[in-house]
Amino acid sequence: MALEAILEPAGHELVRATSGEEALRQVLRLDFACILLDVQMPGMNGFETAEMIKSRERSRSTPIIFLTAISKEDAFVYQGYSVGAVDYIFKPFNPDILRSKVGVFVDLYLKTEQLKEQEARLRDADRRELELQHREQLSEREARLAEIVDSAMEAIITFGDDRRITLFNAAAERMFGRRSEAALGSPIDELFHADLRGAALDGICAEAAQAQPGKADPAAPQSLSVSGVRAGGEEFPVEASISCLELESEKVFTVIARDVSERKRQEEALRQQAVSLARTTQELQSVNEQLQARQLELEAAMSARSRFYASMSHELRTPINAILGYSSLLLDNIYGPLNAEQQRGIERANKAARHLLELVNDILDLSKIEAGKLELEIQTAAFPALIHDLFVTVRPLADEHGSELALRHDGPDVSVITDPRRVRQILLNLLSNAIKFGEGKPITVESRVLEGGGVEVSVTDRGIGIQEDDREKIFDEFVQLSQPNQHQGTGLGLPISRRLALLLSGSLEVESQPGEGSTFRLVLPSKLEEPPAFAHELAWSQPPAPVEA
Repeated sequence: MALEAILEPAGHELVRATSGEEALRQVLRLDFACILLDVQMPGMNGFETAEMIKSRERSRSTPIIFLTAISKEDAFVYQGYSVGAVDYIFKPFNPDILRSKVGVFVDLYLKTEQLKEQEARLRDADRRELELQHREQLSEREARLAEIVDSAMEAIITFGDDRRITLFNAAAERMFGRRSEAALGSPIDELFHADLRGAALDGICAEAAQAQPGKADPAAPQSLSVSGVRAGGEEFPVEASISCLELESEKVFTVIARDVSERKRQEEALRQQAVSLARTTQELQSVNEQLQARQLELEAAMSARSRFYASMSHELRTPINAILGYSSLLLDNIYGPLNAEQQRGIERANKAARHLLELVNDILDLSKIEAGKLELEIQTAAFPALIHDLFVTVRPLADEHGSELALRHDGPDVSVITDPRRVRQILLNLLSNAIKFGEGKPITVESRVLEGGGVEVSVTDRGIGIQEDDREKIFDEFVQLSQPNQHQGTGLGLPISRRLALLLSGSLEVESQPGEGSTFRLVLPSKLEEPPAFAHELAWSQPPAPVEA
């Protein structure tokens, strides 16, 4: 299943790189929320690529998730984390889990960008603070004219040595909820919390006087964070600066204030977001650890099951073969003649033993596939000659059920490099099923040469068919659908056949309509060089679900 098909439904912008060098070029060009990196790549491998990405300041914090189907040893995992990876996922992986992990890193990236944008706005606010300080450097006339501009966005208030308000602009009216007429002449102390009254205010004014222009060593003007008091007694956060302008007859103190209630709310929201992000990260780490533990448990369970199957199969074959041998001797009257009732009993026992031996052999094949120990003998397989040979084998069964066998081959004879024995095993299972469930109707086998090389073989019956919901279930182990005139079987033939098809780098699919019959299609490549590297993972493979491209 392609990564694009897994991640595209989430709506993320995806960039594909086919090598480590190309990935580095993309990282130089773009910023990424998350990087999914294969360990094995042409040229530079995944570890080297990750190390180069982490060595660059701009991409050092970009999360990297390693994906691999081969490098599963602890040493590789440790190396992956040591070069800066946040996760190391083995193929095949659960698409939902991968989408969830990628979604979390995308969300973290977006929220980080939001924080950067908000930090930029805060820096802009700090720059505006500097503008207030520059006003103190203006001359007497320019300072008085600038301070009385009623259109200023900040509250501007002036008072003299007697601490009585002499200027109260429109912004101050809105901020403190007082009319200018009522505020003029009133003490400046009434506008602020008790902590800024009396001696505290005198000290601030004295420091402001020291900061006025022209002093030999002026103190820096102060920016204060205080609590303002509205006319109704409501307190609110204020950032203010106090400057002093010394005239010939008096000192004029100017307060420039800003209501920062909204900014305080934003800062609190940012703090809560940071706490939430930390909690989410911790929960994600915990879930990841649980998933890894469950994966290890599942791998151990599957390994134990395979060993049990193999051991059980070997132990059962000896007594079953003995039963078959002795029952055959009895049926051949080696130990004397049998009456009719004895004959029927021995035949039923012989048939049951053969069915049990078939089940044991299927289980043994399944355990070998799951353990990655099924050996392939790569030879030439000729079509349609191989199918003709199989017809000779299954014709007695077809005659018993009254089914007619027909073979159609499109194009010239073709040969493919594969394991003929395993191909016969797949097709023999498909033909046997078609005969058993074909209700005595004709069975057609078609073979054709594929345009890109290889061959496709389809087995079609006109029997009872398969319901849509059951078409994938038939490829599960030990699943037998409830059908009229139920036929005896092991429930392993089709699962083994599909896994053998995958092992041969091919595929096995089914099309069916209830009441009209079924068609099973086996596709084989023109040449199988060697068993695929994922052979030991077939026990975990499931038929790929349809995914929107």
